[in-house]
Amino acid sequence: MARSRAVLAGVFLWGALLGLSGCGGAEEPGGGDPPSDSTEETQEPTDDATDETTGSGDADDPAVSAAVDDLAERLGVDTGDIEVGPLEAVTWRDGAIGCPVPDQVYTQALVEGRRLILTAEGEEYAYHGAGEDALVYCETPEEPLETDAAS
Repeated sequence: MARSRAVLAGVFLWGALLGLSGCGGAEEPGGGDPPSDSTEETQEPTDDATDETTGSGDADDPAVSAAVDDLAERLGVDTGDIEVGPLEAVTWRDGAIGCPVPDQVYTQALVEGRRLILTAEGEEYAYHGAGEDALVYCETPEEPLETDAAS
């Protein structure tokens, strides 16, 4: 009886540790603090058909502006040389938010988030985020499960 309790306790502790393994340690992409001046209203994709049909994200959105500034710095180009695509509401397959890093462990649950595609010098660059978190550059992007911008 005591042995079965010890085995049960060990299994429970192992499961708890496995569940918490994605909650700490190395920071996952998109795990940073959102911009301090962001608001829910400006972070969410709009239902405005003109934004979706032109393929252009809201340049006044702090997350979009931050991504454009980041890419301009990475490439050493002027922000005016960067074309802004749509800011899409997406569902990521897991906590990697479409930007997995080798040998990194991620939560294995669907994550609601966003994706922004920027174009500079003929090349596309992906920025991904979880929820309302800041958008982060994704060097090897994966496709999300679905997007709301196409609907």
